[in-house]
Amino acid sequence: MGLFKKNPIFCSLCVVAVLVFAGGTTLTISESSKRSKLQAKVASVDGQIKGLLFAAPAPTADNVQAAKQNAEALNAKLLSLREGLQRGSRLTVSSDGTRVMSGLQKYISNFRKQAAVHENEDGEAAPIDLPDDFAFGFDEYLGSPEISEDAAIVSNLDKQRQVLSYILKQLIEANPAAIKAVEREVLEDTSTSRKGSTGFRISPVVSARVPDAIDTVAFRVTFTGHTPVLRKFLNNLAQFDLPIVVRGVAVERPTASAKQAKAKKNAKSNLDDIFSVFGGSSSSNSETPAAAPNQTPVVSETESSFTVTLEFIEIVLPTNSEENPS
Repeated sequence: MGLFKKNPIFCSLCVVAVLVFAGGTTLTISESSKRSKLQAKVASVDGQIKGLLFAAPAPTADNVQAAKQNAEALNAKLLSLREGLQRGSRLTVSSDGTRVMSGLQKYISNFRKQAAVHENEDGEAAPIDLPDDFAFGFDEYLGSPEISEDAAIVSNLDKQRQVLSYILKQLIEANPAAIKAVEREVLEDTSTSRKGSTGFRISPVVSARVPDAIDTVAFRVTFTGHTPVLRKFLNNLAQFDLPIVVRGVAVERPTASAKQAKAKKNAKSNLDDIFSVFGGSSSSNSETPAAAPNQTPVVSETESSFTVTLEFIEIVLPTNSEENPS
């Protein structure tokens, strides 16, 4: 303290010098640490640049231009695929419950009438058999005045009605003997329905549905007829007026009918054998030639039952205007 009192200025300068030295040392250490970190980052970036330069392909100007051209070609192909899948699929649906329910009743009535007055290709009357109280996939809405308050459900019902109208039109043009069932993928809640659900759920294994990319609505129709009926029906759908794809075809042959036909044939043969004992025949014309060995069997003339599973496809377009320039 005596030294400080005798030389206050000198002592003050010494204290200041020590503080400055301590501060400078601290700053030097801090900057040295920052410099080391920056050098590490520079070395890392330099390594990445060298790796990119030796990559295959390297991001040169030519490769970048080629990548842009490839991206443009892929976008054009994607747009072409979208336009192809959307061809004819622009359905105008309504969310007006009263209007949609009225349309469903008219839809049921019209197709019942078409089935009753149907004519074959020769212009002959060929009514199509239908089950009692058949509603073509909308059994729970048959004569029901109840209207859903959910606009989304009402719109889906209207969409399904329009798609089924197209499917049934193609089926009726194929001249089936009977329509046994029409099922749609029920999206609304039918737990409180008086008649229950008549729909089904398509298996994800066979469905073309892709979340956020492709949306589908599935249908299933069961009808009877000969093989040309199925062939004509599928050919009608192949025109792709609506984006409907066939997801499965099941065939069931009526074995009972075949056995009955065979039994009738055997009974006739036994009757001929009985009359032949007395030198005659059950036929009035004894000169009728015997059946050829290559005669088509009776079983081939029986009608088969076909169940066809279908999907109506809709493309889920992106909301980004850059991805969807249209």
